[in-house]
Amino acid sequence: MFEYSDIYNDIKALNIKEGDTLFLRISYKSIGKIKGGPKVFIDALLDVIGNEGTIILTAFPKKYISQFRFFKRNKVYSESNLPKPTTGIMTEIAISYPESRISKKIEGAFVVIGKNAKYLTSNHTHEKDVYWLLEEAIDKFNCKCLRVGGEPYIGTTHISLNHVFKEKNFYQNKLKYGLYIKENGKSKWYEANNVYFCTEGFKSFLPLFLSKIKINEGKIGEGYAIITDMNKSIDEEKKLFEADVKKILCNDINCLLCRTSYPFSDTNKILYLSIQFKRLFSLEYKNAIKNIYSFIMNILFGKRLYK
Repeated sequence: MFEYSDIYNDIKALNIKEGDTLFLRISYKSIGKIKGGPKVFIDALLDVIGNEGTIILTAFPKKYISQFRFFKRNKVYSESNLPKPTTGIMTEIAISYPESRISKKIEGAFVVIGKNAKYLTSNHTHEKDVYWLLEEAIDKFNCKCLRVGGEPYIGTTHISLNHVFKEKNFYQNKLKYGLYIKENGKSKWYEANNVYFCTEGFKSFLPLFLSKIKINEGKIGEGYAIITDMNKSIDEEKKLFEADVKKILCNDINCLLCRTSYPFSDTNKILYLSIQFKRLFSLEYKNAIKNIYSFIMNILFGKRLYK
């Protein structure tokens, strides 16, 4: 079992400094057991970055299909009645800190602790993009990404992909999701939509530029830890996407996201559906049923984002 001093020293060994702004992607399970639980990790990190530093975590809530919002009219949230985040134990712990702040954009919220928390969260309003807060932290405070274990996301791909989609007038056909939020005594449906991409596609995409953005790596507890430069990440990703946006696609012929949702997807919808119907008569029938259901929902209720 790891003590506070172990975690503190591991963080310091990564050359994290006082005043740093960090976007966190932390798998607590990958670290191993810490005496005092996951709060000790955040305590140690806050002690390392000090009063001048800032930490940022996603606090995205569960959202509901926009066309079915009539059935969710009794689920109304507000700044005094926040929805539960779906982004893990570290987010829940961060929210428990008295000094933590949550985005005004509740449907696409981040939780922030530290010097720049008030500025970032109070300006992240409904009118802003989902990842505005993170992009602002990158532009103004040289935010870096600290990832420990978990999926290899680096916090910038949604930003760079959304930029390229807007520049190239691309779209993504997908369901839209949102929440009812009460402000000034009135309830309104707010959507939080941005381009999605496939995990497997990203795993092949990341090695193309990881060496250029890596600042440091090591271990925190038992978990592999890496710090990346988020400014460089956006630049490198945009270069790759502008040269060939298909680099984000995976190779799985059954991936609905990669095969059919983009204008540059490489499988037409009829062919995709025929592949799934053939799978109904194999050991993969459960996944086929799931894909057919998702396909039909997209056809019936999907909207073209950015079009």
